[in-house]
Amino acid sequence: MAGFVGFAFDAGILTALVNLGLDARLARLVSFACAMVVTWLINRSLAFGDRAGSDIVSEFLRYLSASVLAALVNLGAFMALVTLGGPFARWPVLAVAVAIALSMSLNFWSYLKVVFAPKPRTPDRPA
Repeated sequence: MAGFVGFAFDAGILTALVNLGLDARLARLVSFACAMVVTWLINRSLAFGDRAGSDIVSEFLRYLSASVLAALVNLGAFMALVTLGGPFARWPVLAVAVAIALSMSLNFWSYLKVVFAPKPRTPDRPA
């Protein structure tokens, strides 16, 4: 769900900025950053709510760190597709869809294992 909502934010903001005359590559950097904050909020409250920590700044920084490789895959694929031209240059939202499809599984794995990893059980902390 977080990925689909993130896609909607990403695509909506991208489309609005491109329609306002911003270059698709620069618009995507803005739309991507906005979508990342939205997906973090959804992941921390819904998908991994039982694992979310109380130090949200530290958690958000881990989220950003864990997202670096997936972001590179996502943005790299987008930039390459838009630069190649054709339908991706005319409709950059298509390039967004391909880029998100490539990085979504990598994102989920890193969030599960790095950002929202279960807290280890200790004798003073019951299950």
